Amino acid sequence: MARRTRTSTLSVVLALAAACLLAQWALTPLSAAFISPRAEQKSLEVPAVLGALAALGTSLPAQASYNWNGPLTGSEICNTKPIVWLIYPLCDPVFLVSPIYLFPITLIVFGSLITVLNLLIPATQPDEDLR
Repeated sequence: MARRTRTSTLSVVLALAAACLLAQWALTPLSAAFISPRAEQKSLEVPAVLGALAALGTSLPAQASYNWNGPLTGSEICNTKPIVWLIYPLCDPVFLVSPIYLFPITLIVFGSLITVLNLLIPATQPDEDLR
């Protein structure tokens, strides 16, 4: 008798699941079944243009007040091509605005300052007992 109860309970559960599935298929429109509805698209041109203008606007102050003279301005070494690529900020200081030339300069300056501070202040050196 217990066996017959299990099969009837299983039949009821399967019938209920089939009824739920059939109701879901009947209530779902066919157009939304396979194609998701399109969302309203926002215009992305305005933020992109504002970002580009902000990036270009940062270099304008350096170009506008350009009357600087570097220590090597007008010398012959500033016309020698392989060497001038390394010393452009000394020939024309406007290149200090460029990250390509500014990053190595700041790396050398801060690296040398930190090294000198580590050598001069004993508290910044690692403890010998902790090694």
